[in-house]
Amino acid sequence: MDETNEDRDIFDIDITKNLAFDKAENPFKFEFKAIEPEPSLDSAFKIEPESVVVGSRSTHNFTVTFDPSKGTGKFKSIILASPELSKEELELQSASGGDDSGFDFTKPGSLGIISLKFDATTIDPILSIDRKLKMDGQNHMRLKFWSVLGEEDAPKKIQKLTFTNDSKADLVFNLNINGPFEIVKTKTNSGATHPLSKQGGG
Repeated sequence: MDETNEDRDIFDIDITKNLAFDKAENPFKFEFKAIEPEPSLDSAFKIEPESVVVGSRSTHNFTVTFDPSKGTGKFKSIILASPELSKEELELQSASGGDDSGFDFTKPGSLGIISLKFDATTIDPILSIDRKLKMDGQNHMRLKFWSVLGEEDAPKKIQKLTFTNDSKADLVFNLNINGPFEIVKTKTNSGATHPLSKQGGG
């Protein structure tokens, strides 16, 4: 539903003849029919199957999936289902003389509308590092290296960096480095494994 269009009609209103028990006092009644919004073409939610025939006294399972690749943030969606009698059932109703109440089951929404609201929240994957931010808003690490090799008092040319995932979910991160540096070793205290770690026999 487009929430930006405030002038959009939400209901169709019809004045029909009242055939209920109070028809003497109220010969006419208002019928409100919800106007279904246009189907979403790029929703993060997907329901399968989109259309199905459910037999009498039977059940059918629908599968709703969420696509987290749509981005980060909050996602909201409303799924509407309008049950209708099958063509065969309508033919049986017509052959038997129809319903004595005068209710028209052929009208869309005559059997009611089923609505489901879905909410999902995705988070930005962030790794924090054990280095203080400088004035430029970046984390810096300084390496000192002596040109004289073999000196015992020379500063170490290898330094450790600790990255922390503060979220409650296992997240995949790729670390890249350029320039005259290289990543010589990595270690984690998490039981999670990279999804590509088992490929290539490694």
